[in-house]
Order: sequence, then C-alpha cells, then structure tokens
Amino acid sequence: MNNLYNSTDGVTRFISDITNDGITISKGTLINWNNEICIRLTPQINQIEEKLLDSYYLNHDESQIKINGDGYNILCACNKKYARLWASEHKSQEAIDEIGFLPKFQGVIVKDGTELYNKYGCFLAQCISHIQRYLKEIYEFITHKAPKKMSDFLSKCNNRRNELIDKKIMAFSLEEYNSLINEYDSIIDEWEVELRSDLDNYLFDDELKLWTRMKYDNKKMDKTIRGDRDEILYFLKDFQVPSTNNQAETSQRGVKIKQKIGKFRSVEGAENYSIIKSCMLTYKKNNINVLSALVSAFDNKPVMI
Repeated sequence: MNNLYNSTDGVTRFISDITNDGITISKGTLINWNNEICIRLTPQINQIEEKLLDSYYLNHDESQIKINGDGYNILCACNKKYARLWASEHKSQEAIDEIGFLPKFQGVIVKDGTELYNKYGCFLAQCISHIQRYLKEIYEFITHKAPKKMSDFLSKCNNRRNELIDKKIMAFSLEEYNSLINEYDSIIDEWEVELRSDLDNYLFDDELKLWTRMKYDNKKMDKTIRGDRDEILYFLKDFQVPSTNNQAETSQRGVKIKQKIGKFRSVEGAENYSIIKSCMLTYKKNNINVLSALVSAFDNKPVMI
C-alpha cells in the first residue's frame, strides 16, 4: 500500500486473491496498521531528520497531490542516505517554517529554479538537469544556436567534473574554473545577440525569460537584481554537492505514481504515507530489508541507521 502504490481496496483484494479468500482484511484494519506503524516509527523519523540536518547538503523538491480533490503538496528533503517527506496544504515559505525542519538547516540546498527555498541554508545550488530540460525545449524548436551551445557546455562541465572526482580530485584548478566561468558568460553574450535580432517575435518569450534568468544580473525597473548564474554553476566550485536534484525527484516518484492510481482520502492518510515512505526510502538507501525493518518497528525495535 505504501511501497507499491496500491490503494487500500487493491491491497484487500490482493490478499484475498492470493489466499483464495482464506484471509480477508478490511480497509479499516489496514488504516489502523498504518496509524500504528507511524507511531512505532517515531524514533526512526527523528533520527532521519537529525541526520539530514547534520548533512553537508540537501536535495529539496515538492510534488502536488490531491486529498479528496483538494490541492496539497508533498515536500521532500533527502541525500544519498536519508529521505524525509512531509504533507503540506500550501507550498510556501510560511508552510516550510511551520514544519520547522528547514529553518534549522545550515548546509547547501540543491533545488530547481523555485525561490521557495531561497532564505534557507548557507548556499543554494540549482539542478542543471532542469536547466538542460528547459534549454532542450528551446533549441529543438528555435533556430538560435546559443541554447544548444549552452546545453553542450553544461554537459562538458559535468563530465569534466566527474572525471576529476573519479581521480579523487575535488576541485577545478583556479585557471580552469575561471576559464569555464568566462566561457559561460561568453555564451550568454552570444545568446543576447541572437535574441536582440528577434525581440519582436513572440515565439521567443520563453527563451528570453530563460536567458534573463541565467544571466549574472538582471535589470528590472532601474534596479539590478542578481540572476541565477551562481546557483546554476555552483556545482563547478563544490564537488561535494550533486549537480542535479535527481535524488529528490527519485524520492518523490512514488508520490507521482500514487496520484495516477487514486487520491489520498484524508490529510492523516497523506501524513502517514509521508512518514512510512520516508522510512522505506531510507531503508533502501542503506540496503536494509524493508519488511524486516517494519516488523522490527512493530516489535518496538526500530532499526536505527
């Protein structure tokens, strides 16, 4: 029900089918078991949050869900070893503050282009996979050469970084780093020339917005607003931080699949799912058998990692 995205109806039918109607479990029983395991998993959830707060970086993301037709969100914080999901009615900094976790975090936050997490952590890094996706949407339909050139540049940087990491080298030389920054800025300038030749073409609105976002600074109403360049290129100067937000997207994949097969029926159900799924994801990340860990939790012996 929580790991393979089946509904309570689906689980009761499955158990009945594989036992030839020998065992019939009501939906109420399943819900009661979910409530109970959430209580038993409290020590594990507390440990997961403590470990995440102590980590160097966090991948952060969010997914929309429906609870009885109303819009809610699942917020996610994770790294290579731990994952924590929360159900939240709103996707806002006020909602994050109310949860109370992220305001305590003092490391690097890896995110997409949203400003939702901008006041948290000590540094911000943007997922280059998201940027690559946006660039591809542009260069596949528009004749400008700079977007494809930028996409190739980011791929080259990431490949070069991975080569160095494989050799246990954890930073670019200052000369190579500065060269890459200059190359990025040069592509941005080339892109501007192409855009200026087509400013009256409405087809380039999305491209213009992306270019404006990727610049170092943006002019708006006579004010200079810092762009996203430093966040996008953060992966060049800090090899301890992943270049993508894929860990968070993977951790939320179950939420998105679950939405395709049915909705959450209550806020409590979504909150219980978040707790149980957080522990399951963490068990898997640490090669711990999920079933054995849950049995231990029911026996008041939660697996501590």
